[in-house]
This record gives sequence, structure tokens and C-alpha cells, in this order.
Amino acid sequence: MEIMTRDHLTSMFLSGENLCGIILEGSDLKGIDLSAGVGEVAARLSSAKLLKSDLRGSRLKEVELIGADLRMANLEDSNLFGAKLMRADLSEANLRGCNLIGSVCEAANMNRANLSGTNMRRSDLKETTMVGAILAYSRLMGANINNADLANANLRYANLQYASLVGSILRNVDLSQADLSFADLTKADLSGASLRGAILVGADFQDSDLGGVDFEGADMTDAKFTSGSTE
Repeated sequence: MEIMTRDHLTSMFLSGENLCGIILEGSDLKGIDLSAGVGEVAARLSSAKLLKSDLRGSRLKEVELIGADLRMANLEDSNLFGAKLMRADLSEANLRGCNLIGSVCEAANMNRANLSGTNMRRSDLKETTMVGAILAYSRLMGANINNADLANANLRYANLQYASLVGSILRNVDLSQADLSFADLTKADLSGASLRGAILVGADFQDSDLGGVDFEGADMTDAKFTSGSTE
């Protein structure tokens, strides 16, 4: 299979070719710019095959990657502001330091992905699977993470202020030193989670499963634990 070059793909994008379903597995696309502003609209790469592709430092603002295969892709330090990643497969991908502000990742697969230091403020992550993912130091303020599966994920020092995690699976998650101020964790499964030293000011844990949770050193000022929470 011929490996696509960055210049070739850029030329196709600028000429308005349909890139949906394109096969780009293993391609070196570092620093490519497929965002709105270069072309008339951002690239449409829905269902594209990007397995193990190198997209480090790419500019992918508002790019459409619905259902794309990005398994083990390297997107470190890329700009995915407002990108559409619904149902995309990002399992074991490297997204360290990415800008995912306002992105739509509903039902995406991010199992075992490295999302440390990413900015996902106001992103839509509902029904995503992030089992075993690394989200340490990530910024998830105001994100919609309802009904997501984050079992065994690393969220140490993450900022989840005002995030919504209603009904999410957070079993054995490491949230030590995380900021969950005013986060909504109603009906979430936090069994076995670590919240050591976490900031839980005003957080809502009503009707959640808190069995075996480690709250040592956490600031629980005004946090809500009533109405059927289990411990």
C-alpha cells in the first residue's frame, strides 16, 4: 500500500476532493493543516483509516473525523478545537497536550489513550469509553462526560470543575488531587476510586456508588452525599 504524503493530502484537501474513507494508515502527516481557514471548510475525514499515522503538531480545527480509525495514531500537541470525533476509534492513541476544546467525541473509543495535559474544556464526551486512559493534568472544565466509562483511568490533578459525569463508570479511577468543584457525579459508580486530596467543593454525589472510595485529605465542603448514595 502506498503511503500518503503530507503534501499530497494537502493538495487533495485544497482541491476539494472527498476524503471520507481515505486510507492513510502509517502515513507521516506531521504538522498538516486541514482546518477551516486553509480550505473553505475544514476537511471531512469521516471513516478515514489513520491507524498508526503520525499527526503530531497538526492543525485540525473543526475537522470532521466521525467514525475514523485513529488507533495508535500520534496526535501529540495537535489542535483539534471543535473537531467532530463521534464514534471515532482513538484507542491507544497519543493525544498528549492536544487542544480539544469544544470537540464532540460522543461514543468515541479512547481506551488506553494518552490524554495527559489535554484541554477538553466544554467538550462533549458523553458515552465515550476511556477505560485505562491517562488523563492526568487534563482540563475538563464544563465537559459533558455523562454515561461514559472511565474505569481504571488516571485522572490525577485533572481539572473537572463544573463537569457533568452523571451515570458514568469511575470504578478504581485515580482522581487524587483532582479538582471536582461543583461537578455533577449523581448516579456515578465510583467504587474503589481514589479521591485523596481532591477538591470536592459543592460536588454532587447523590445516588452514586461510593463503596471503597478513599477520601483522605479531600476538601468536601458543601458536597452532597444524600439520597441513596452507597458507601
